[in-house]
Amino acid sequence: MVRVKRVGRVMACIVFMAMSVMLTGCGNRHTDGGYSGRAYVNEGGGIDGDAVNTLQAGSEYRIVTPMIELKEAVVDILGENYWPDALLSDEELAERTGISGNMYKNFMAEYQHSEAGIDMMILVEAREDCVGDVERYLNEYRELLLNIYDNQPLNKAKIFASRIETIQNYVCYVQLGADITKLEENGEEEMIAYCQQENERAVDILEKKILSREQEYER
Repeated sequence: MVRVKRVGRVMACIVFMAMSVMLTGCGNRHTDGGYSGRAYVNEGGGIDGDAVNTLQAGSEYRIVTPMIELKEAVVDILGENYWPDALLSDEELAERTGISGNMYKNFMAEYQHSEAGIDMMILVEAREDCVGDVERYLNEYRELLLNIYDNQPLNKAKIFASRIETIQNYVCYVQLGADITKLEENGEEEMIAYCQQENERAVDILEKKILSREQEYER
């Protein structure tokens, strides 16, 4: 059965969100498919998580898990308005969100490699019994970002407009919008509305791709 669930905001802000789940998670299982949860390989050769956190000018990476099809679909829709350009490693994903490797089959966490940038897209193919935990940790991460960027109107608007969507066992955190500086003088509501529109476009294509993929598997 197709399951598409809308996940709303949670009220609590968790400061030390990563501590317990990194130790326990959903049991003590290990990832057992693909590239052990890693979503990238450097073009220079070999799987290497160290180079992902600081993407240098002129370097390149490519995504090697099935997540590439989902990312490319979003990029096709948004074009130059897709700003994330660097990837989190599995360790960095756990440090930032609390989502550890035993909670998912695959993931892609891409963010804008800029001091001021907040655009990001996190796609997690969660294990069946960990979908709710992944949702919860992403919501807590979003709440934490809202508090951190409370005094930065542009970034706050993007975070407020972000979407956390669960499609089958894929949990998607979409926080996009690209350049909204031209809207700042019109106020927060217009900035939020524009980012919501961009995130909706991304979520719509993700939903279509994920559901069509599941239908293919069922044939």
